[in-house]
Amino acid sequence: MYHCHCKQHDNRTDPMRCETALQVSISLNKVELSVGESKFFTCTAIGEPVRLEWFNPLGERIVSSKRMTLQTESFRSRLIIYNAIIEDAGIYRCQATDASGHTEEASVVLEIYQKLTFRDVKSPQEFRHSETAEVVCDVISSPVPVVVWYYQDNEITKEYHRRFRVLPNNNLQIHQITKADEGVYRCEASVEARGEINFVDIAVVVNAPVCCGEEIAMSLPVLLCSEGVAGETNVLPSLLALLLLQPNLS
Repeated sequence: MYHCHCKQHDNRTDPMRCETALQVSISLNKVELSVGESKFFTCTAIGEPVRLEWFNPLGERIVSSKRMTLQTESFRSRLIIYNAIIEDAGIYRCQATDASGHTEEASVVLEIYQKLTFRDVKSPQEFRHSETAEVVCDVISSPVPVVVWYYQDNEITKEYHRRFRVLPNNNLQIHQITKADEGVYRCEASVEARGEINFVDIAVVVNAPVCCGEEIAMSLPVLLCSEGVAGETNVLPSLLALLLLQPNLS
């Protein structure tokens, strides 16, 4: 319902000069927005406003910028927020002022959340045999996500194996990893408050240890090449010396 203020002249009410009382409304009262999304809010004034202004959660008057833009007409003002960040959250006010200096305002609550996001999770991830491996699963959200790991369709828990442990940073630690631990591991994250859930599969590769004989065999081509530069007469004795030191070399 609209209200009128009627001005009086010579103790008489002039119905032709009845003015609508100043009122302000915003198209939305409360909004949830994820990081990186954009949104606009429309503020509408009824009456005879001479000025429409927006104020941020810190109480500062908003001036058009690269990420926050104002589109203002006589009775309407649109606030556009591009690529929202967590710091944008809070209460935004639209204030209308009439010729007499009287003000009215409306507000909108903006909540910003970080949606579930996996950040550059690599696959495969390689480890050396017998080392303590840490399979990295970098996932963020607000609130903090709940992370569960799976291997061969089984949830990895403390009871699953003593060598497996989910770390506070959500990575999976495997103590003394072996070739038997190779395979695809699933890192699943969820946010209960929004019913949000997603996962990423990570292939784990374990490099087998290199025995001493294999190390010698791998070094022979380099040895022959380097000895050949000095002269062929030195190659055979050096090779025989290696064979004598490694009788099991095949």
